[in-house]
Amino acid sequence: MTDEEVRLIAEQYEIDLSKLEGSGPDGEVTIEDLERYIKEHFYPKVLREVKLIGIRKVIAERLSESYREAVHVTINMDVEMDRLIDVRKELTGKLGRKPSYTVLMLKCIAMAIRDFIDMNAVIEGDKITIYKDININLAIDSPVGLITPVIRNVDEKSLEELLDEYFNLMERTKKGLLKEKDFIGGTFTVTNLGMLGVDSFTPIINPPQVAILGLNRIAERPVVKDGEIKPAMIMTLSLSFDHRAIDGAPAARFLGRVKHYLENPEEVFGGL
Repeated sequence: MTDEEVRLIAEQYEIDLSKLEGSGPDGEVTIEDLERYIKEHFYPKVLREVKLIGIRKVIAERLSESYREAVHVTINMDVEMDRLIDVRKELTGKLGRKPSYTVLMLKCIAMAIRDFIDMNAVIEGDKITIYKDININLAIDSPVGLITPVIRNVDEKSLEELLDEYFNLMERTKKGLLKEKDFIGGTFTVTNLGMLGVDSFTPIINPPQVAILGLNRIAERPVVKDGEIKPAMIMTLSLSFDHRAIDGAPAARFLGRVKHYLENPEEVFGGL
């Protein structure tokens, strides 16, 4: 690979080659040096790998065969969003700007993934790789079609950091300024059709990831509380998961944990 090609790749990742220690002649940065740097700084760190063996391997092989003709499993769950709506108003006063619902929900989702880390994985062949870093791909309708740039380490970042990164990502998407580094290293995907008035849908998994979570619109609906019918702001969560890697019960428990954090956002954003 030529020096020019190395430079072009470095530009895609905004890497200053002068700051890299090269292993080539006269300290020249080689493509191998660049690949090592990219892998270390842009790809998620592996927590563990699980070999598909025995009954799980048989299940995976059979499901793989059936999935050539069928879709992955999707489950839905309703969430009361009234408390998150109130928290958004409180945070608006504290931050001096109105936080995006998407960002607030991303933070809650990341906390749930941390609690159910097996959802933070990819499956390739007979191997499931579970990652330690929670890097969430966000499906965005861009001028060039549907794209899925990544926000890294969502669980570790402050709300202010996530808001800045989200709005920067959206702005660069509109202007067509996204680079290769914006698309690699994702471990879980979130897609939001709520702003388009969608109540429920079947998200398509972003391979080789094992799951994708769909967010729908928030709408006022009647609910029964203490034997009385009362209005509440409700959103449906739509989780699609790869049944080769995740069974229905743990997927449902994960979705229930997302619901818990959305309905109790003070656990995520502090006592407020």
